[in-house]
Amino acid sequence: MQSIQFILFLKAGSLKCSGEYYDIPSGSLVVSDESAVASTVDGYHLKNIICYSADLLPIYKTLTQHSSQSNSFQRFAFDRCKILSLQKNIIQVTERLMSIQPGMSLRFIYLYCLGLDSEYFYNLLNLMVGNSNELLEFFEQNSLNAWSVSRYAQELGVSSRKLNFLFYQKFGTSVKQWLLDKRLKKGLELLKSTRLRVSDIAMECGFSNHAHFSDSFRRRYQRSPSQLRTLI
Repeated sequence: MQSIQFILFLKAGSLKCSGEYYDIPSGSLVVSDESAVASTVDGYHLKNIICYSADLLPIYKTLTQHSSQSNSFQRFAFDRCKILSLQKNIIQVTERLMSIQPGMSLRFIYLYCLGLDSEYFYNLLNLMVGNSNELLEFFEQNSLNAWSVSRYAQELGVSSRKLNFLFYQKFGTSVKQWLLDKRLKKGLELLKSTRLRVSDIAMECGFSNHAHFSDSFRRRYQRSPSQLRTLI
């Protein structure tokens, strides 16, 4: 299992997963894997949050730091169609967060799930993150280093091909794309919060040169770093 889906059924519908069909009541949250396909009568009234191990890392770290539960692996049976009821206000808050801050919507809905079934969702978190915590932490800590993919692979003692395979399982994207996204987000943050020169920001964010940062930034945000700064 590479990812988890949190599917909000605003109207009654159905879920197909591993050849099985499930009827889903209106106002339900279904937790399933990446193979699940959800539908409603009108084709709408569905909201979907897909997450990989890396997306769950902040939640995992928070819980393990403040929990007396063991972090060791326990036997755990994943329910391919875990159905939970949703109160109307929870649906409204989740929809709002999904539109303005997707990362926070995952944190909100996962904490809600923990409140309903703490043992199941704590074990699910361990399953998704616990065994790969070191890899996730390594990339979080070193994402702004000006390293090539081969250098990251060398540091981890694996081939570049093996690293990309493992990385896609945990992050849902390639090493190169994830690093670019992380560095551009950091660059945007520094442009907004500091008066550092663009060239210094490029170096701070792990880009090998100013031009690479500016070109990548323009493609992502439709403005150059200098143009965006004038609007702040």
